[in-house]
Amino acid sequence: MSAKPTLTYLGLALAVIAWGASFVAARMVLAGDGHTLTPIGLAAVRFALASVLLLPVAGWRMLREGWPCLRDLIWLCLLGQLGFSTYFWLQYTGVQRTNAGISAVLVVGLMPSATAVVSRFTLREEFGWWRAAGLALGALGVLAVSLQRDLRVSTESGFLVGVACLVANAFAIAIYSTAVRRLRSRNSTVTVTALTMTFGALGLLPLAIIEQGWDNLGYLDTAQYGAIAFLVIGCSMFAYFAYNYALAHMPAYRVVTWVYLEPVVAVVLGFTLLQEQVSLYTIIGSVLIASSVYLVQHRNEQ
Repeated sequence: MSAKPTLTYLGLALAVIAWGASFVAARMVLAGDGHTLTPIGLAAVRFALASVLLLPVAGWRMLREGWPCLRDLIWLCLLGQLGFSTYFWLQYTGVQRTNAGISAVLVVGLMPSATAVVSRFTLREEFGWWRAAGLALGALGVLAVSLQRDLRVSTESGFLVGVACLVANAFAIAIYSTAVRRLRSRNSTVTVTALTMTFGALGLLPLAIIEQGWDNLGYLDTAQYGAIAFLVIGCSMFAYFAYNYALAHMPAYRVVTWVYLEPVVAVVLGFTLLQEQVSLYTIIGSVLIASSVYLVQHRNEQ
């Protein structure tokens, strides 16, 4: 294997590990033993810092290639509220109320099915029996994950609310991914990502101040500060560039399949670092959701 493929695979592997570990890092900040941040607070801190780091790169790119038109800027602002503000508020609420492994299984596993549903109504794409079967299996997988606790206890602890947020989260990113296609045809990926991230952070910051303020941010422990730094640099910066580098040097369908290793990473690290238990229901739900991914993706490619 030449140096470039080796670098591509290494970067892609590290990106997937980083994104899988992001669920564990978020859990450490949201559900620690001492002071914690709220889901909105964590999302605001993460993307405000990431925007500061990413905007200079995007600004340099826009100076060379041109600025987005006013209509695109309006759409970038709206999509920033969906793809970053709403998406990560839902995801971090789900992580806080369930655990890292369950969150990764539901978020990553349901994305293909959610995208199939959204594309059916927005792009009028064909919706065959295999997609319907895939959606049914995905729904059974979500049900299996939801039943791993006593229903009364789950309701009182907010576990089912967390599951609902994670399911809605998958549809939020599906809508975002579908809507952002036209913008990416007219603007670079770096520009679209930096501006939607920045607009999303601007939408999150006032909400975070109203909800909690910044008092708890000064009382986090060293591990929690490290987790935030990892989310900003490792997940929002390095993993993004590594993933896009892989897309430039490998077929897209091969790159996308690597994403399904994220739940494996999250479950292993959640068990190792946070002592999260892997129940039989989680395993059954994971198998059902993986089967739904196969039907929605594989049969669609035939």
